[in-house]
Amino acid sequence: MKYQKFEFDTYTIYTIKTDKFKNCHMEITFYDNAIKEELGIRNFLVDMLCHSSKKYPKRKDLVIKLEELYQSYFYGVSSRVGNMVMNSFIYDFVNPEFINDSKFLENTLKLPFEVIENPNVNEKAFDERTFKIIQKRILSDIESIKENPTNYALRRALINMDKNSITSRSVLGTKEEIKKITKESLYEYYEKFIKKSLCNIYIIGNLDMEKVVQIINKNFHNNCLKNHKIEPFVENKTRKKVKMVKEKGNFGQNRLVLGFNLDKLTHEEIAYTLTFFNEILCSGGLKAKIYKALREDNELCYSVSSINSKYDGMYFIYVGLDKKNVPLAIKLIKKCVKEMAQGKITQEEMDFAKKQLLTYLDVVMDNQNSLINNYTFNTIVDSPLLEELKESFKKVTINDLKNLGKKLKLNFIYELESKGEEE
Repeated sequence: MKYQKFEFDTYTIYTIKTDKFKNCHMEITFYDNAIKEELGIRNFLVDMLCHSSKKYPKRKDLVIKLEELYQSYFYGVSSRVGNMVMNSFIYDFVNPEFINDSKFLENTLKLPFEVIENPNVNEKAFDERTFKIIQKRILSDIESIKENPTNYALRRALINMDKNSITSRSVLGTKEEIKKITKESLYEYYEKFIKKSLCNIYIIGNLDMEKVVQIINKNFHNNCLKNHKIEPFVENKTRKKVKMVKEKGNFGQNRLVLGFNLDKLTHEEIAYTLTFFNEILCSGGLKAKIYKALREDNELCYSVSSINSKYDGMYFIYVGLDKKNVPLAIKLIKKCVKEMAQGKITQEEMDFAKKQLLTYLDVVMDNQNSLINNYTFNTIVDSPLLEELKESFKKVTINDLKNLGKKLKLNFIYELESKGEEE
């Protein structure tokens, strides 16, 4: 694979040339520092822009055009990573070498920029019909969070941890925020979005990248902030006393969430040691310490998993279980975390985790989206590229994991009680 960087006045293009895939994949990503009150409107805007445009005023018009371009696929994704909000316009299209049309590449690459830069707007307001469709859909998505017990428990846990922290906020925003948005205020925000974000473009495929860059530069006329500084890391408050929260839910089993602060991790610990640590502690399937303690040895829970939220400086363990098993589950989770901090890790556990992680990286290297995701974080926060990551995993020691384990500080324990549980 050949990595290249092309810089322009208001944006940068990053390319990966490879013949591994028949399709090509492009992401046009706008970054900014996350502002709690703006997460919902940014997500709303991306959905609006992907639905239609001035040239393709109805969704079916855009769909027909994509079908004409040999079933190309265009959609938007909004996410928050720590203190950084990322809004990506994603475009998948067939490699031009399979198409007998000399203009195919140019016609294909023009489309996403046409959609982004020429929205379906009249008199400084987005099209009302489309606006109402998107607004209704987002309100439905927000409401549906309550239907997934794991997502709901984690969301409530974070709000109880610190409702003012960006970590506790959903990229969807709140129902109240979405209802306040108007088609006029959304367009006003669009102008701010285009002018005040950092913009990077990533593209992977077996393409003449010099030609690709030339076409993009011809069709993209944005005024983004090239040197806009992004601060991705959140410093969430630590606690001297663990916060205990219990709430009633309407689900069939209890959900338990334990949240840990990650205290002053080094660049290496953020880049790869924490992933290795998580593999042994919780995410390594049947071999993980917590899985073995809770399910295999004691049959305490139905499910157990973890979230390594390193840019938030947090680590979460969540469990689905019966109420009567909660006290013992908490005790065993704390015991497993303590063992990691004491370096009580076998060579067998080290070898298994290393094998699992290297196998996972081999799979990732065969996936376009994952390759672009890896390249994205390499350019934004200097995380290692995949080949470098493989070598880094091979060098992790028990002492590295022990030192990291000492930096986990329990912040809160949140329990979402299921319906019908007896006291």
